[in-house]
Amino acid sequence: MKKLSKIARELNIGIATIAEFLNSNGYDCEENPNEKIQEEVVDFLKNNISAYLADRKKTITQSKPAKKTEIKTTEQVPLELRIIDAASKNKKLIERIIGFTDFDWHYTVAKFEGTCSQPVDFNLFDEVLCDLLQTGQMSAKEIGDILGLDIQTDPAEKEILLSAIDELKRDKMIEGDESIYWLTDVGIECAKNGVKFSTFTRKFDLYIDTVSDVKGKAKEVFSNLRSEKQISRDNVPQNIDDVKPLAELQAPEIHFPKKNFLLQSCESRGIEGYIAKVWIVLLENFRDNTIRSLVYDEKQDKIIERLSDAFDKLEDEKQNLLEKLVKVSENEDFVVEYTEEKKQEEQIAIENELIQKQEEVEIAIETQDVEKIKEIEKEIVAIKRHYNSLEFEVELKRLFDQTANDLWIISPWIKRYATFRRIPFFEKYLQKGGRIFVAYSEPENETDIMADKEAFNKLLELEKKYQNFYLNQLPPFHYKRVWLRNNGNDNLYYTGSYNILSFFVKQGLQNVRQEEMTKLDWDEEKEKVYNEIFTQFGVKYLNKAVDDFKTLSTNVPQTIDKAFLQKVKASDYVKLKPFINQGIDVFDEKYQQLQDAKEDNLRMYREQYVKGEIKNYKAEALELSKQTISLDKKRNIQGRLNTVLNEFSEFSELSELQEITELIRNLKVYDFGKNKPNTPNNNKKIKKRK
Repeated sequence: MKKLSKIARELNIGIATIAEFLNSNGYDCEENPNEKIQEEVVDFLKNNISAYLADRKKTITQSKPAKKTEIKTTEQVPLELRIIDAASKNKKLIERIIGFTDFDWHYTVAKFEGTCSQPVDFNLFDEVLCDLLQTGQMSAKEIGDILGLDIQTDPAEKEILLSAIDELKRDKMIEGDESIYWLTDVGIECAKNGVKFSTFTRKFDLYIDTVSDVKGKAKEVFSNLRSEKQISRDNVPQNIDDVKPLAELQAPEIHFPKKNFLLQSCESRGIEGYIAKVWIVLLENFRDNTIRSLVYDEKQDKIIERLSDAFDKLEDEKQNLLEKLVKVSENEDFVVEYTEEKKQEEQIAIENELIQKQEEVEIAIETQDVEKIKEIEKEIVAIKRHYNSLEFEVELKRLFDQTANDLWIISPWIKRYATFRRIPFFEKYLQKGGRIFVAYSEPENETDIMADKEAFNKLLELEKKYQNFYLNQLPPFHYKRVWLRNNGNDNLYYTGSYNILSFFVKQGLQNVRQEEMTKLDWDEEKEKVYNEIFTQFGVKYLNKAVDDFKTLSTNVPQTIDKAFLQKVKASDYVKLKPFINQGIDVFDEKYQQLQDAKEDNLRMYREQYVKGEIKNYKAEALELSKQTISLDKKRNIQGRLNTVLNEFSEFSELSELQEITELIRNLKVYDFGKNKPNTPNNNKKIKKRK
């Protein structure tokens, strides 16, 4: 049991709203912070209050989009959807996603320790000494005399001069001794530029791509990928001449001749091999019949542009992956296969329209016309009709993310993998107020298994947990459909059962096809199909409600208690709400009959309960009538009876009630005033002692 106040704090919802919701669903609840709620009722509340609030909001203001109650879910978007979602954001209008597969991208990290020279600006002494020695060779004394330093008799001045000269000697700019100094070739070059070079030793790493030609930014790219170590490779720089070009790209602080950073020597510190675990997505360009690749990194959840550009140049690798996709998809839901069939005229027409829009987008990008790009994007939404199986997964995710209406998913089979992948989206959609209707097919043959047991049980759990989730088995069918009902003119209708073909033409005119869904206009014919299935759902849930009520009515306990009354009152007819007043033949009549029967039976059970309570109170009162009781005990039994009468006021005229009321009124109670010890009579005179 939980207090209402605690539940309200946990859900951040007002007590009045919670009480209103529970009472509207047949659960008795007072607007009292101390009201205690049973655990099963708390679970019901948590699972359905968000949808109730969203639905109430939509009822209040139909013209504005409902503000959805945010529900945090710990479930993550499946990897497959993240891959194709990222690819969809990076593909062009003239491209379709063929498929994706995992790929091991090998690279090597070569570790070095190098001696380098670094340019340093001249200080005043450097500049003066180099300028003097550019005029010719000089001794230390001659330099000192010119600078006004007495190096023969003043040890301090001598130390200053010789220290400056020694520093230039260490940098190999000056050679000689005190008797004579001269500038080296390095010194002459440095004097012209006003810089000198200091040497230092530093460790650095070079990343070597063994798949393609990624060199620049290779460290930045590969160091961020999800990678595993492997046996080191031997394709590493063998000498300093091999190291320098890579170091210039990846370690400019070590070697970058344009800025006079020069690698003088280096030694290997070891070699480490790695495999980056990435995904390659293949796209077909239906404008020029080419295949393009994108590289996706799971760790960063994004397309890696540099690797995508590099892999896209590997035509043989792309062909190998296409062959792999065809092979591995043979037993998968997403089928990719070769075919001799040609594209349908409708698909060709839509592709030509998208080709034109792609050209307009490219011009708008070139001219930086942002408004034009937005305009074209809106036009594309209307044009987009065909979705291959992967693209439709993205479209379906968009429906889950951006809508909260009636979403219908009609599929002949319920498979474990697909169902488990969708359940997190189902729950999020239900919690923000949307309804989901799932239909699957009856088997054509006795041996056919249309629903995986584990997946089906998960859907049954959703049906029980959420008032806005519906599940129904229809007469045998093979089509797959997805509908979105917006209660307006924007209803969406997708069909194809992933069996409408989408053709992916690669170079060499070899056709590859993949199953597809198509978006159709919602017309009278579609409305008729929808109404037929909608009716079947309504009939199913009405019949279920009737059967549940009959079961409840035929299993009445011998003694009616409050728990049974609550069970009858809370009979779940909320699922029938979408079907009321929708023109389903005799539905409304039968629904009203069910409601009337529920109210009649509930009144009968309430009366039986009250009579049972009166009988118990009568027995208790008769027992008390045999003795004299305290006033508190009499008030207690009367108070408890009054509580029953207040809650069941419609039975205040029962003859049994009048009898028990009279019986309690006549109960004998102690009169403590009469039983007090005798006290002196105040009227008697008391003799005074003389």
